Amino acid sequence: MKRLAAALVLAGCGAKAPAPAPPPPPPAPLTAVLDGTRFTISGGGLDPLVLEYESFPIPPTPGTNASPLAVAVDAKGRVWINSEFHKGEIHWFDPAAGKVVALPVPGAPEPGIHATTIFGDHRTTMTMCGEDILVDPDGRVWWTEGGGYLYEGKHPNHSRIVSYEPESGRFRAFNVPGDRNEVIGCAWDAKRKRLWFAQGGLKAGAKLWCLDPEAAVSDLAFDFSKEPDAVGLQSWDLPLRDAQPAHVAVDPDGSIWYSAFWRNRVGRFVPETGEFVEVPLPAGIGKSQPGKLVGGGPWSILVAGDGSVVFNEFFDSTLTRIDASRVRRGDPECRVLDGQGRNACILRSFVVPDADLENEFVHSAAFDAAGRLWFTIHGPQHGPGRGSLGFVTPDWSAVVRLPTLPGGEGSAPDGIAIDPKTGDIWFAEYWRHRLGRLRKL
Repeated sequence: MKRLAAALVLAGCGAKAPAPAPPPPPPAPLTAVLDGTRFTISGGGLDPLVLEYESFPIPPTPGTNASPLAVAVDAKGRVWINSEFHKGEIHWFDPAAGKVVALPVPGAPEPGIHATTIFGDHRTTMTMCGEDILVDPDGRVWWTEGGGYLYEGKHPNHSRIVSYEPESGRFRAFNVPGDRNEVIGCAWDAKRKRLWFAQGGLKAGAKLWCLDPEAAVSDLAFDFSKEPDAVGLQSWDLPLRDAQPAHVAVDPDGSIWYSAFWRNRVGRFVPETGEFVEVPLPAGIGKSQPGKLVGGGPWSILVAGDGSVVFNEFFDSTLTRIDASRVRRGDPECRVLDGQGRNACILRSFVVPDADLENEFVHSAAFDAAGRLWFTIHGPQHGPGRGSLGFVTPDWSAVVRLPTLPGGEGSAPDGIAIDPKTGDIWFAEYWRHRLGRLRKL
């Protein structure tokens, strides 16, 4: 009997259960502080991140007030810059020299292929919409040169795609068929070895284009006296003619995602079948006049490593992630808003902390190697608004906004790109005409 009692005690019978361990304390909130030019981000259960801010002046272009809008980093650490209102050149950061230099680009002869109503209705050699730039796996740099945004004057107003091979110095230019077409975003399709780009325009309508670099005809004379050669170019009309598609992304299965800036939705296109599926978004919350008219204004769009699709809403200062697998499966709930005005296929949305929904706009986003989604906050040149950056954590549990960039008014970071080797975060400072960098320490 004594042996049995001892065994029962050893087995825990009749003994008090140990008190449960107290739950671990919640992690400290994710915060960012600025000391001089150094940002320190800590909390949220993440390793501290220390970033040093610096910026580099972009040389002015004679005859234009070009403002940097998009950036891309190549394998050699060069940063390529596309600017709104650029004329005769783009720019790039030379890491060996530590400065931004100009790259002369073959241009159309006067009076130019673009048109504007700035200072009167006239033709111009200055592109109105230098909106996007990328580097393909072969090291070629591609950028868009769009016609004047919302132009309704009397002149032709054309767009083109330009490529440059840094090692050989070779330029190629591809004139986009049609008139009054506003080319904005582009994306490289590694599977098909094609370039996709989005076209809007009140006259030309909303389209997606696919360009085959091996078949398309380059025209460095920019001769629009005849219709551009459409060999190697293919286009598809979007379901809504006034969608004004902004940016595009290619997912691993080869489908094309796009943001419909004016119609408050994102879409998926399958080139093999011609099928479009559009995902409507909740009503906008922005307080600027354009936001009140068109809604949130989805702008940049990306495919995450887990296959989900993320995008920013320009006028709503919002970052959103959707369950792309449900869209791919044809889930009908993705195509409509429910009775509360929500889309069931949205996984998570964040409004930027302390957002000024009238004077600030989330412009662009990019993933770093750790899975953080970095974004830029465009502020006005003067007055209210505080241009800055921030990121969403890899698990989409939190978002942090960095303090306003040093240097006073007009920081307005827009395009963003992250060096995959160093982790440095590069961005265009629109009003200051500078290239900014957050360098990891």
